[in-house]
Amino acid sequence: MTLHADVGSNGLGSITEMAPSGSVWSHATQIAAGRFNAATFVTDLMVRWSDGELSLYTNVGAGTLGQEYKLKDPNSAWKDATLLTAGQYSGNQKWDLMVRWTSGALNNYVGTTTAGLGSEQPVHGPNKTWTHSVVMTTGNYTGDSLTNDLVIRWSDGETTMYRDTRTNSLGSEQMLVPPA
Repeated sequence: MTLHADVGSNGLGSITEMAPSGSVWSHATQIAAGRFNAATFVTDLMVRWSDGELSLYTNVGAGTLGQEYKLKDPNSAWKDATLLTAGQYSGNQKWDLMVRWTSGALNNYVGTTTAGLGSEQPVHGPNKTWTHSVVMTTGNYTGDSLTNDLVIRWSDGETTMYRDTRTNSLGSEQMLVPPA
């Protein structure tokens, strides 16, 4: 696992090896960066492991994975957490965890911290269309100054942004890239 510092228009930036090949990190199934504990910068990592365990690493930086907090013990339910992203869906400085499940359901965990997952807020229930979402990330692309614009790449290549997504509802849909 590597960290690419200062990614920008000039490339990926300097590279720091965070964990060697063959380490326990080969069992990390999903990783999402966020601000669950940090006051200002996005320096936390949420990790869903292959056995369904969920960990939060705080104060991650070049050469350090910071402090680990186990939020969920290994379990079969969280093996079905297919995609993770983090953002300010509730509008708070501390971010929320968004999870897309194998059923296509989408849930937001509001107020997730080192003490545990926040309150579960369904965005939508099982949905066959959403089982075709293959990449999910969040950014700050609109004028509300919040990191709450959910971006989805679908299995057919379409990329969609849900502008200003909130705690329990998707924002307005905007196609960024049409299907292939």
